[in-house]
Amino acid sequence: MTSRVAHPAVVLALSFLSVIALGTMLLMLPFAHAQAGESAPFLTALFTATSAVCVTGLVVVDTGTYWSGTGQTVIMGLFQIGGFGMMTSATLMGLLISGQMRIRTRLLLQAETHSLALGDVKSVAKLVLKVTVVVELAMALALWLRFALGYGMPWGDAAWHGLFHSISAFNNAGFSTWGNSVMAYSGDALVLVPLMLAIVIG
Repeated sequence: MTSRVAHPAVVLALSFLSVIALGTMLLMLPFAHAQAGESAPFLTALFTATSAVCVTGLVVVDTGTYWSGTGQTVIMGLFQIGGFGMMTSATLMGLLISGQMRIRTRLLLQAETHSLALGDVKSVAKLVLKVTVVVELAMALALWLRFALGYGMPWGDAAWHGLFHSISAFNNAGFSTWGNSVMAYSGDALVLVPLMLAIVIG
């Protein structure tokens, strides 16, 4: 008896739901809250985790003041995972539409299970991962130097804000560690251009 392979859409949905559930649990723990000894309500944690994984950028609390550094790291991890999944899926779809994927993969897509060949998925995922790491680190470096040298921000804080906003921009997540997002830098091309490049490339 042959076992049926789960439909990719089901696997993708369950993966997103699992990450959202894990993120919600982590955000409800005391270490994720900026106020010592306090915990985020379930609905706040669930909405934030869902928004991060699905890279919508919608928030019900201020990311920079409500969540601790650990909580912000959890959120950053969530929209990194969500963005990576969406970019990989979009790349696979784009390759399929453009006819660049192997015949074997296209035939498998039409098969009853509608599953992609594992080798094709891995190769695309590796490519997306390489581009993600290179672009995010490059933009984070540019922002880090600008925040530290141009605005006198402590090096550690500048590195954190640069990394957070680089990853947020590349994944089109819309999250910011500042309540007014990047409005304070509305006239600074050395901040906005790296962010725009990350958004477009991502």
